[in-house]
Amino acid sequence: MNAIRAIMLLLIIFLVACTDRSTPITDLTNRQWQLIEIEGQPPLPSEQALSMAFDSTGRISGFAGCNSFSGSYRVEGTTISISDVVTTLVACADDAVTTQEMMFHQALQAATKYELNAGTLTLRDENGVVRLRFQAF
Repeated sequence: MNAIRAIMLLLIIFLVACTDRSTPITDLTNRQWQLIEIEGQPPLPSEQALSMAFDSTGRISGFAGCNSFSGSYRVEGTTISISDVVTTLVACADDAVTTQEMMFHQALQAATKYELNAGTLTLRDENGVVRLRFQAF
C-alpha cells in the first residue's frame, strides 16, 4: 500500500512540474510583442499599443502608431535582420506620433542583434545601442 502512495505522490509532483507556467520565453514567434521603449524612452500614450509579431515563415507584422506594417526577418543565433518593410499610408493626426513612427521604423531596420530575457525582447543596432524594447503579451 505504501508503494502505491509513493507512486501516486511522484505522479502528482510530476504533473505539477509539467504545468509550471514560469517557463521563460525563448522564441520570437507565436506571440505578440508590445513596445515598451523606443530610443531609451517610453512610447507615446495611444489607444492601440505599438506592437509586432514574428511568424515562423520569416514574416514580421505589426502596428507602429498610425500605420500597420509588414516585412521580412531573418534570425541566425542572436543576429537579426529586418527588411522589405512596407506600411499602410494613414496620415497621423499628431506630428509627435508621426515622428515616433518614423523613429520606430528606422530603429527596427537598424536592428542587428536581439536578446530575449524574461519575456522582454531587446533589439540593438550594430554598435550595441538599445533601439527598441518589447514585452511579450
